[in-house]
Amino acid sequence: MSKTVQGLILSAVLLSSSSLVQADEINIRMGSGHPIGLLAYTESAHDWFAPELKKRVEARTEHTVNIQELHAGQVAKVTEVLEATRDGILDIGFISLIFEPSNGYLQTFTLFLPFNSPDAKVVTEAARNTFEQFPEMYTSFETEHNQIYLGGACLENYGLGSNFAWSDFADLEGHKIAGAGTNLDWIVGATAVSSNLNEAYQSIQSGVYEGYLSASAWWHKFKLNEVAPYFTKTDFGAQYLNAVTINKQSWERMPPEVQEIIKEMGAEWSDVTAEVCARNDAEGLDKLRELNVEVTEISEAAKADWATALKDFPNRMATELNSRGFKGTEVLNFYMDEVEKLGHAWPYRYEVK
Repeated sequence: MSKTVQGLILSAVLLSSSSLVQADEINIRMGSGHPIGLLAYTESAHDWFAPELKKRVEARTEHTVNIQELHAGQVAKVTEVLEATRDGILDIGFISLIFEPSNGYLQTFTLFLPFNSPDAKVVTEAARNTFEQFPEMYTSFETEHNQIYLGGACLENYGLGSNFAWSDFADLEGHKIAGAGTNLDWIVGATAVSSNLNEAYQSIQSGVYEGYLSASAWWHKFKLNEVAPYFTKTDFGAQYLNAVTINKQSWERMPPEVQEIIKEMGAEWSDVTAEVCARNDAEGLDKLRELNVEVTEISEAAKADWATALKDFPNRMATELNSRGFKGTEVLNFYMDEVEKLGHAWPYRYEVK
């Protein structure tokens, strides 16, 4: 075989290989521990992130994308998504950090500031600025958990559903109110009971407790309006508690042009989810009214009384963060300043030292 022919064959092989590299089929497993649509972050993951990622990659590169969505504990419960993404069981994980009290404690700092802004868009912007100011909040995902942090997202504004009517903060005395995790500490005056939304219907019906801290949309999605026909818009605030990450080895296998798209989508997911949170909050209140739930809004006086009763809580949480080696005091103060810059007025301005 002549050198010329050999050269032509070699060139053809190289071109063929190059074409395969440029036009890879990329398979991505993404998921969360919650069902699709139950919470804003899984709704935006399914309705926006998955189809938009496929659309952008296939429009802007020569690659095709196959996405397998694995939600509702198909491969990881809500307490296991961080680990599943770390181990590569999921390539992209949508993590509810409230279920990571050790690994995601710092990143759930908005929970430590009750009566935060009820506006999901304000909370998202202020929290994102806080993550940028304290980069250890997202670099820890790579250094400690073998994954790249792509972005965060909110949960809706928290209120209080109950089977009794109330208006003044003092009216809660003698009642039993349930919550989960850190927000149990928001319950003062009343007796706090640890629970979860899956238990709430039967627990309220049987008298274990009389109310639950909840977003308006969750109240009707879990049919709690049937046993507790009162919902008070207390404005505990929207909460920045979710993250989307990608396994480090999965990230390194991605072509640079696909990495760029994934990174930009992680940043945009925050704002997309904030829109979903705002919509769900408004539609949730409207739906409750349609279902003959008595929807009321807490008075400024009652809000100030409740916030004042919690005046030591943020400082206590900052001290706990500091004891774990985090910049708890700096993080909480920076965030409070950021929210104020965006127009939020705290009913009680917490002093965090």
